[in-house]
Amino acid sequence: MAGHDLAAAVEMSRLRNMLRVLTADRLTPPCEILRRLNIAMETVDPEATATCVLSRVEEAEPGGWRLNYAVAGHPPPLLISAGGDARFLDAVADPLLGSPLDRPYRCATEPLPPGSTLLLYTDGLVEHPGEDLDTSLDRLRGHAADLADRPLEDFCDDLLDAMPSTGTDDIAMIALRVSTQARHQGP
Repeated sequence: MAGHDLAAAVEMSRLRNMLRVLTADRLTPPCEILRRLNIAMETVDPEATATCVLSRVEEAEPGGWRLNYAVAGHPPPLLISAGGDARFLDAVADPLLGSPLDRPYRCATEPLPPGSTLLLYTDGLVEHPGEDLDTSLDRLRGHAADLADRPLEDFCDDLLDAMPSTGTDDIAMIALRVSTQARHQGP
């Protein structure tokens, strides 16, 4: 959602609630849910735009996990292996929500190896005035790779400390670590 004021917060809350309704009772692919949200936005507020990563962790096989995801104008998820290899999941990147009505969105799936860390984050973590976005994304990838062996809470705290902040944009992160234990434990 564009903006950082009360009106933007209210609109984001409205979109979040619509998204909850669309995901509440079905296992529809994330790309189809984003397509339906885009259509709903045309009715509720045709001038609104927003970015989104919608993802679902699924059991691919007993004890094996994968990410099913769609991206609409949002920075890509980052997957960090237990050994510290970090790469952006950029197989799909569709336009932001609020784009032309009933445009199809695309999904992708990605295996989540044991011990890997999945990071979802807002653009406030990586966008800085006067800095090329690729430079900031490379910085994020490098810091995340260096922190791969840290406990998840420390990984998040140390990553926030390592990334520069302008203090003018919101920053939120969701990190998930896949268990290295018994095959039937979840991520």
